[in-house]
Parts: sequence; structure tokens; C-alpha cells
Amino acid sequence: MMLFVKDIIGLRGLPTTKMGAHKWLASIGTPTAILKGKTCFHISALPEDIRLAYLRRDLDTLELDPGTYDDAAHEALSEASPVRRDRAERKAAIVRMLTALRAQGVKEGQSFALVREKFGDKGTSKPSLKRLLKAVQGVDPINYAPALLDDYKATVKRAEFSEEAWQFFLTLIRDAAPEWPLTSAWRDVRDAGRAMDWAVPSYPTFYRRWVALSEAQRLHARLGKAETAKRLTMPALRDKSELGPLEWVSLDGRTLDFWGDWGDGKVSRPVMLALVDVSSNKVLDWELAPSENAVATVRLIKRVCERFGIFDRLYTDNGSAFAGHLVAGGNVHRFRHGKAKEGVQPLGICQHMGINLHFALPKNAQAKIAERTFAVLSRAVDDRPEFKGAHAGHAPGASPSADVQPVPIDKVRSVLRREIARHNCEGGRRSQGARGRSYEQVFHDGLAERVMRKPTAHQLYLSGLIWKPVAVDRFGRVHVNGWTYGGPDTQDALLRHHGKGQRILFGRDPDDFSAPAMAYDEDGHKICAGIEPVERGAYGSVDGIRDAARNRKAARVATAQAEAANDYMGKTDFEAAMAALDAQTEALREPDTPPATDVVRARFGAPLREKPAREAGAEAVISAEMYQNRENAIAARLAGKGKSA
Repeated sequence: MMLFVKDIIGLRGLPTTKMGAHKWLASIGTPTAILKGKTCFHISALPEDIRLAYLRRDLDTLELDPGTYDDAAHEALSEASPVRRDRAERKAAIVRMLTALRAQGVKEGQSFALVREKFGDKGTSKPSLKRLLKAVQGVDPINYAPALLDDYKATVKRAEFSEEAWQFFLTLIRDAAPEWPLTSAWRDVRDAGRAMDWAVPSYPTFYRRWVALSEAQRLHARLGKAETAKRLTMPALRDKSELGPLEWVSLDGRTLDFWGDWGDGKVSRPVMLALVDVSSNKVLDWELAPSENAVATVRLIKRVCERFGIFDRLYTDNGSAFAGHLVAGGNVHRFRHGKAKEGVQPLGICQHMGINLHFALPKNAQAKIAERTFAVLSRAVDDRPEFKGAHAGHAPGASPSADVQPVPIDKVRSVLRREIARHNCEGGRRSQGARGRSYEQVFHDGLAERVMRKPTAHQLYLSGLIWKPVAVDRFGRVHVNGWTYGGPDTQDALLRHHGKGQRILFGRDPDDFSAPAMAYDEDGHKICAGIEPVERGAYGSVDGIRDAARNRKAARVATAQAEAANDYMGKTDFEAAMAALDAQTEALREPDTPPATDVVRARFGAPLREKPAREAGAEAVISAEMYQNRENAIAARLAGKGKSA
């Protein structure tokens, strides 16, 4: 704020003449300037006591109560730079004039016009003046300048605030959804405070106290402990400038936001799987599938190994498609399938190819380069005009409406092929070690110094098989998903594992069910390879009859070979051996058995008792009545036989 010499004449301790004031300013070394032919200077250049005397006289002229002088606030003002102090003094003079005019009943529009006439157009627009008035609410006029100092909060009188009200406010926010408005929480505190006799200030007071909290406090109240720790955790910085291509490869999958038509009547949001070279950020290859599955992942890894060679390490998360047996079989599963299962377990593609597998820590999958690549490509790809009308929201479980028009998968592949090629070939990259080159250039420049490990045909064959425990039927065949495998060449090897409860591990090509399969036993030993599939012919066809004839012939040949291999004994030798056996048996015969003796018949009634001896001379007495009853019984029996005849 600029003052003229006449403005300080008459202040206590200063000369009362214009010339004396000029000399006094020169004596204290105050810089001056000429404005409109008059000498002027900055008010901030005055000594503190003179500046305070001028402010009080100015307030008296405006008929304002100066209020209480805030020593700490003015001390902060004196420590500020001259430029900041001058801006603060000018703002304070404007606000003092506005306050005085308002006290005198001048309307807002007129007071703003008077201020603009005195102080010019700079910083005196209607929004600016309202902002200045709001900034000094609750501040005494004598302390306006410190209050309007840049980046300084003036000392204001605190409103009554019950601590219980603030605790209730924070608890409401903690238990509500993260998007719940602060105003709703304040209204609950206000209404509850009336019954609880709390001192509840206005919402701006609550808001200022809320903003004054640390970021951790606000996040904890809104999102909880786990999410707060996640957001406040600083990422670890890792140096990959010394890495070579294919030393580390990152694997990840992402569900695209738009809906695709697979051409078979099925509509879904496609899942994109990608392998990204960590050293160069180049997308080595990608796969589009209806879901994140292990079979598509194996195909992707096989293609990269065939094209660029076997890479050293695979870094991925512990999703089921990546930590399952097809990819990670034979590796130590730290975060998935940690409990070892009984029986033989299949080996995954990483074991067959000799790739070291590394899992990201739980809830730390964002450390993968592939995930960062998806973050870059997501909006550039998903929101392209080619996919207009195919979106149903970004949430994973979003359902399409009738207005959604799925995009043909062939078109999706075409767009992805173009955008990923652009991502790889875009120049001017500033990532670690790129130095303005494209990801493609960084990769190929490093690839020239790497010894390529090409996978063998047997490695590719083994890594492409999917495995399943199955039983062998009584014919030496295996039935898997409606297909039957096994022929005469493998019948003998497979029949050894037929029986109740026995299982073998059967591997077949997921992309070609007509390709030969192979099998291992429960101890991990190879049973046989080249297990041919059985093709079903039409009922009654000539080919079926010929196949049956060939099978019977193969069975007769196998039987004949078994007969020849068994090396049976000749007839003459066999009869001689049997005669020798009979002679040996005759020599070992036991002596004749003793003559037979009477054997007492078993009795299972009451315990045996001695028969009482009959008295001497005693005879049985049979009465005449007993004889008559016997005769009657015989006569009745004879009469009955006569009737039946």
C-alpha cells in the first residue's frame, strides 16, 4: 500500500510540516518514489510504532473500533517479505473501508464502486471483495493486515465446541459409506447435541477442523484401516536399467470394459492376457479369451517362447489361471494350493520350459509391469470410437442392457493389434534406460546380446498338454470328456493299471483332441505315450466293421505273441513231470488208519443224569383202559385212510 508524505504529517513523534516529513523519511532511509508529481512510499517501510499510529488514526477517521492488537499476528506480518506485507496492507485498507461503509449503511454495490474508485481495478472485482470480507470474519480491524497476509491464518476467537460432538461426528463418518456428505454428519451432530446438551458450532467450523486433520486421519475415517495403509504406502523404487530382455517377463490379465460377440451366440466382456518384458516395457504377445483361464495362458507362453526364445523368470499374481497346475505345476505354491495333494501331480509349462516362477505378494499385484501397462492401455483402447455403444459400465459385474451392441471379436482383435503395435513402437520414451527410444527398440537392442534358448519340439508338446486323473477300463482304454483313447499298441501298458480305485494321470492336447496323448502312474513314472484317440464310426458302416476286424486281428496277434513268449513245456516232458509228482505224493502218504470205533452221539439237551435203578421184582403195569385207547386210535387212523382212498 502506497502512502503520500501528507498522510503521515501530524502523527505522534513526527514533524508537523511537509518538509520536516521529507527529511525524516530520508533520515531513516525510506525508499520513495514520485507518483502524480507527489512523493510516495510503502507503508511497510515505516517503523512499526509509526505504522500502528497511522492505522489507528485511519480507523478513527473511518469511525471503526480498532479492537485488540494481536502481537503474534503482527509479528508474523513483520517477518514477511516487503512485497507480501505491501499486498496485505493494501487488502487491509480496502476491507477497512468496506467495513466502515457497511457500518454507515451504504449498500454493497455503492461501497464496492467507492472502493474501486479509490484503489483502482486491480483486486477490486466483486468476487475478490467478497472473498476479502469473508477472510476477516471474526478478526478485529487492527489485525486485518496480518489476517490477509499470504498463507497466514489469523488468530480468531474460537467458537464453543464440545469434544463429544466432534467424537460423534468422526464416528458417524467412520461407520457411514465413504461418499456420505459431511453436511449430513453435521446435521446429525447438531440434532443430537440439542438433547445431549453439547456445544455444536456451525458447519464451517466443523469443516475447518476436518480439513485441519492429517491425510491419514481423514482417510482412516472415510475408508478404514486397511485402505488407508494401502494408499499411504509409498511404492518401492526398483532399478531395472541393468536388466536384459527376457530376464523378467510379467504376466497379467484384464477384463475389457466393452462387450464382444464371439460369433457362436455367446456375448461377454473379453479378457486380455498379456506378457510384458520388464526391461523394455514391450508387450511381447497377448491373447483374447472369454475368461481368464489356464489354457489360454499356456498358449500365450508357448507362442512367446517359440518366437523370442525361453525367458528366464515369470512374474505374476496368484490367480487361479496363473497358479494352477497347467502353468505352475511342479513349482512351490506359496499362496495357492499350499497343501500338497496325494498322488501324482502334473508338471506345468514353466517346469517343462525351465522358467523360474515368481508370485507377487498378496494384495501387491500392482507391482507387476503388466498391470501398469494395462493402466496405460485401458482408456486408450476401451474408450475408442470403434467400441461406441458396446459399454455397460466399468464395474466387473456390470450387465448389458438392450441398447448395448456387442463388437465382433475379430474387430476387437484388429483394434488391439494396432494399438499394441503403436504402444510398442511409439518413440520418445523416458522410462528407465529408454533414452528416447521406443519399447520395441529397447527390446531388440538388448536382444542382440542374449543367447536365445529355443524350446524343443518335445518341450512344446509336453507344455501344451492338459492333465486329468482317470481310470482305465477292462479293455485298456481311457474315457475323457466324451473322447476315448487307447489302441492295441498301448493296451498292455494301460491294462496294468486297471482295477478298483486305480487312477492314472492322462495328458492330452486341449486344442486338438485327435492328437495322441500320454499317461503317468501315481508314482510319477511314465506309462506310455502316443495313446491314439478312438474315432467313432457310423452304426453299421463298413469302416466300423473293418475297425472291429482289425481289433480282433490285433487281439489274436497279441495272444499268439503271448503264447510264444510264455514258453510252455512240451507234452512228453509235462507227462514225465506229472508222473514224478504222483510218485512223490505216494511216498508221502500217511499209514493206514486204525479200525473204526463206536462214537457216542451228541446230545444237546439237559445235562446227563444217571438213570434210576429199577427196584427188584418191579414190573410195568398197563391198565385195560390204556389198551382200549390204543385200539381206538388204530381204528380211527385206518378209517381215515379208507375215506381218502
